[in-house]
Amino acid sequence: MQAIISSLDQVAEALRPEYVEKDGRFVLKVEGEHPSTATAVGEANTRITELTDKVAEFRGTNVRILKAIGAENVDGALAKIETLAKIDPVKYAALVEKASELEKKGVKNTDDIATIVAREVGKVSTALNERLDKSEKARTDSDTALANEKLRGTLTAAGIKASVQDSAIDDFLARATSTFKVVDGKVIAINPETGTPRFSEKTAGAPLSPEEYAAGLQKTAPHLFKSSEGAALSGSGPNSQEFSGKVITEADMGDNLEDVAKGKVSVPVPWES
Repeated sequence: MQAIISSLDQVAEALRPEYVEKDGRFVLKVEGEHPSTATAVGEANTRITELTDKVAEFRGTNVRILKAIGAENVDGALAKIETLAKIDPVKYAALVEKASELEKKGVKNTDDIATIVAREVGKVSTALNERLDKSEKARTDSDTALANEKLRGTLTAAGIKASVQDSAIDDFLARATSTFKVVDGKVIAINPETGTPRFSEKTAGAPLSPEEYAAGLQKTAPHLFKSSEGAALSGSGPNSQEFSGKVITEADMGDNLEDVAKGKVSVPVPWES
């Protein structure tokens, strides 16, 4: 006999009372559970239990994943996963390493970077300024030395031409340098009290020259000059010499000191050029 039939016509009339209609079909009436049915139910219950445990396990896993990702639900988790999928692990590791190195140097945020840059720029700026100061000082010292040499050479030439004694040259220079200074590369006479230019007493509007200064000094300090040569300056006396017309440069002056003193040669000075 079939356990389930779709129509009573499928069995003999005498057997039809043994079937009962259920869900549009006819099921054979039996006392107790059919052995195969009990087995199937048991297996189904076991499977249901297994699936229930799996579901609980999945639920627990999902909860842990959501917490680890920092999401509240699946949609939030998916959004974060999409973001993380765009990150290159190798590049991320390199960035983390660089960030660690910067932190060791004191960089923890963008403001720290500006502070460090400013500090380092300050160090470089200080060092550069120190070098510039030294360079400027060296240049100034060089200019001063050159100016002093020019002043001394010009005044020495004027003193020798005016017949200052060799032993009195230093005294003459000490007096002359209180009046003459190098300004813009030129030797000019300056009043030490007022700081204004001194002018010639012989030629109106002309600056006072070292030669005129030396001639005037013959009257106030005659002991600085050679007595015999002093007369030669005025064009009289036994040692008077006529100017030969020879002109030499300052560079050649050292080799012609005697001729310069006697007026045989001339040394051009800045204000005459």
